[in-house]
Amino acid sequence: MTYAVLCTSSCLFYGIFELMISKKNINYILFIISLLGYFFLYYEIDRSEFFKLILGVSVLGAIYFYWLKTNALSIKQIVIFAVIFRGVLLFDNPNFSDDCYRFVWDGNLIVQGENPYEKTPAQIMQNKEDYSIQNLPTIYEDLNSQQYFTVYPPLNQFFFSSAVYLSGNNVFLPIFYMKLFILLFEIGLLFLLFRMLRKLKLKENLAQIYALNPLVIIELTGNVHFEGIMVFFLILGLYFILLHRVILASLFIGFAISVKVIPLLLLPLFLPLLGFKNSVKLYAGIGLTSVVLVLPFISPTVIDNFSQSLNLYFQTFEFNASFYYLFKNISYLFLGYKSSLIGTITPVVIFCSAIFFTFSLYKKQGKKQEEFDITLFAGYASSLLLVFYLLASTVHPWYVINILIFSVFSYNRAFVFWTILSFLSYFAYSNFVLDFAPNRDFHNYGWYYALIAFQYGILLYLVIFEKRKKQIT
Repeated sequence: MTYAVLCTSSCLFYGIFELMISKKNINYILFIISLLGYFFLYYEIDRSEFFKLILGVSVLGAIYFYWLKTNALSIKQIVIFAVIFRGVLLFDNPNFSDDCYRFVWDGNLIVQGENPYEKTPAQIMQNKEDYSIQNLPTIYEDLNSQQYFTVYPPLNQFFFSSAVYLSGNNVFLPIFYMKLFILLFEIGLLFLLFRMLRKLKLKENLAQIYALNPLVIIELTGNVHFEGIMVFFLILGLYFILLHRVILASLFIGFAISVKVIPLLLLPLFLPLLGFKNSVKLYAGIGLTSVVLVLPFISPTVIDNFSQSLNLYFQTFEFNASFYYLFKNISYLFLGYKSSLIGTITPVVIFCSAIFFTFSLYKKQGKKQEEFDITLFAGYASSLLLVFYLLASTVHPWYVINILIFSVFSYNRAFVFWTILSFLSYFAYSNFVLDFAPNRDFHNYGWYYALIAFQYGILLYLVIFEKRKKQIT
């Protein structure tokens, strides 16, 4: 009797379970789990709670990879899910990054008619300069770079100041407006990707590689990083290149560089794909756009301050590096100090890599320059950015988004996996570092380096595996 009851109950449970996870319903179940996951990560935990963070990211990552693997979502579902996941993160200050407070600081200075590139926050507070910002000391306390000049390009400053202007004297409302700007540009990017994929005769659901990626959702709309706006302008520029409108393309690529300077690295790759004449038009337009945008801020003092800040950023800050850490430790082992050659050789290697990839593109493209091959460009751009980040001293998780976007057009599983692996770098802010690392410095803690080595070890394995797989096929 008991056995019969158990069998009947089991069959009934299985029937209900099978009904619940039917193909029609499983995506909505996974959507609800993801929505709860984003809410949990953003509103319920701090970046110091490493295990909870990784658990939440792992669940979100597993669902994301399921959707990529099965292609189970319609275009409508991709759009709705992407917007809702981002929308739920609009209503609180970031809990994984404090960069946004510098954005608010710079924006306040511009609204007051001051040049944010001329003085450091520490200099302003030390001189007790009278700006009509009642909450200036409050913002200052939250800054993570009080001694440094700002490094954010001019178009970025436009978004900072616009958010502050719309907020009146409210010190935290600008963060909401910045999130809203990023969300709107992300929605625009999503529809742009669909349009480009249709034009290229590729599957439109490839857009979900970017649209539903947990790193993109958390770090852009959630943690207020402007890579989302930069990527929109860059992809829009590529779209106009596809339409043979090079001058218009140069305008938007110039905008992209004026939000984040990283697209500068990719400019040589256009030469073999566009030919000399069109490339000159493109470069001239980008240069003119950049000059016009920087003119309101430019002065000899500003140029010196900005160059100092960039130099300090690349020489002083170290986070989630790979080969840079390796070279640094080898230098300490044999010399007893960090050799200045590390900072000198790295730009040379990156420059040589850009030249190498450019000539490789010439070889690959041949004499066919009638159509811009965005798939070819995306593959080489991803590889060049990978070299840059492997040699960089600082690789924040959201930097990987700059590579991920190209996987929409030239899919590479290694880069998609890296977006999830990059969350391991948040161990630097964990309670383990606060409790056990000497001087609470993650650079003095072996487990930090172990996790970084694990992250990049998996990445390099996947990169090599993907390359061999393409060679075989």
